[in-house]
Amino acid sequence: MKKLDEPSDDMERSFNACTDSINNPQLKERFEKCLRDILYMEGDYKELGAMAALFKLVPIDTSVLNNPIVMEGVDKDDFCKLYSYNMVQKKPGRYIYDRIMIAANESCPYCGGIGVPANLDHYLPKKHYPQYSVLPVNLIPSCMDCNMGAKGGAYAINASDQVLHPYLDDNRFFYDRWVYARVLHETPCSLEYYVSPPSGWNEIHKERVKKHFKEFNLAKRYRIEAAKELSILIDQRKGYMRDFSSYDFRQYLDSIAQSSLFINHWKKVMYKTLVDDAWFYSQEF
Repeated sequence: MKKLDEPSDDMERSFNACTDSINNPQLKERFEKCLRDILYMEGDYKELGAMAALFKLVPIDTSVLNNPIVMEGVDKDDFCKLYSYNMVQKKPGRYIYDRIMIAANESCPYCGGIGVPANLDHYLPKKHYPQYSVLPVNLIPSCMDCNMGAKGGAYAINASDQVLHPYLDDNRFFYDRWVYARVLHETPCSLEYYVSPPSGWNEIHKERVKKHFKEFNLAKRYRIEAAKELSILIDQRKGYMRDFSSYDFRQYLDSIAQSSLFINHWKKVMYKTLVDDAWFYSQEF
């Protein structure tokens, strides 16, 4: 939904920072034996991510054991704790965590900035892909609604089931317009948001943005934000803009529609919609 630059820290730096605070020398030694394989996995992750094919990575098998060995005697819980304790709570791993969070500039990329990131979401959930638990490019600054309420611990099993990856996905998802809205001519008026991907996209690309929009409940969340904005706008129209002609009011709306907000931002979409709706800009409310 909103493009982010890849984290400045790579897997080797992150992994070493997190294992540095492990107090158990035997466990620390087992983790150190994992490093070479972990670095290969980072390469596979980035390669598949660039092709929108992370669904091809196989989750660990917990059908027999809930806490299986992942590699070199290190089990799933050990890898999960490497994130939840040695990255989230302990330095120097916490420095990596903070750098990733700060880079989002207090704007959740999944919902396009409605929410402020509260924690890091594992794009591939650590419950099923614990070996990627401290891979920076797998860690997405996420608001609470997007992380806990929407995506949760789900993972894709096919190409079209993948939500957008803010670091690795193709620029088309972030710079082509696919979010639209319509004005509902009622009292009070409101906006209804929907997805309309470009006709030139292939079916998988189209299905992915539909999946993303639905998964994060963006139709409802954008409508709520638009309702608040509309309330203020209508008060302004009845106040200091009461003497504006329809043309003047439309020009005002267009000045906001042309702002530097990214193309699929709910507010930019809202004002572009209002500019094209003669019923709305002709109203005196």
